[in-house]
Amino acid sequence: MLKKIHASHTGIEGCLRRAREILYWPGMTSAIRDCVSSCGTCNSLRMEQPKEPLRPQKVPDRPWSKVAVDLFTLDKTEYVIIVDDYSNFFELRALSNTRASSVITSLKSQFARHGIPSTVRSDNGSQFSSSDFKTFSQEWDFEHITSSPYHARSNGKVENAVNTAK
Repeated sequence: MLKKIHASHTGIEGCLRRAREILYWPGMTSAIRDCVSSCGTCNSLRMEQPKEPLRPQKVPDRPWSKVAVDLFTLDKTEYVIIVDDYSNFFELRALSNTRASSVITSLKSQFARHGIPSTVRSDNGSQFSSSDFKTFSQEWDFEHITSSPYHARSNGKVENAVNTAK
C-alpha cells in the first residue's frame, strides 16, 4: 500500500491526504513520512526553501521605547496587543472592530500610559499599512517597521505574547 500511495511522488502531505481518503492502519502517518523522506526522487524535487536564520534584536536601553503590536481573535472577540521589547510586558485591549481608526485609538491610550515609543513593529496587515496609520506614526513621531503578515516568526516577540494571552 505504501508503494501505491507514494507512486505519484506528491510529497509527504500529498501522500498523507491521499491515504487518509481511502485507508487506515495504526502508525500510518509515521510509515508514510518515513517512506517519502527516504525517497531519492522526492528529496531531489522537493521545493522547500531554507529558513532564514533568526537575527537577534538589540535590547532597547529603556522600557517602552520599542514595542511590537498585533491583532488576534479569541472567543469571537478581536484584540490588539502591544508588547514592550525591553521587559516583555504586554497589554491587550478588546476592539469593537478591526478598522485602523479603532486600532489607532487603542494605541493612543496605551501610549498615553507608557509614553510614545521610538519604534513600533507590526505585521503588514491592512490596519497597519493604511494611510491613517502612516499619518498616525508621522504625527506621533515614531518609526513604524513592518514584517510580513504570513511569516509570524519575523515578529516573534508579539506572537509569543499572543500565545501567552490566549
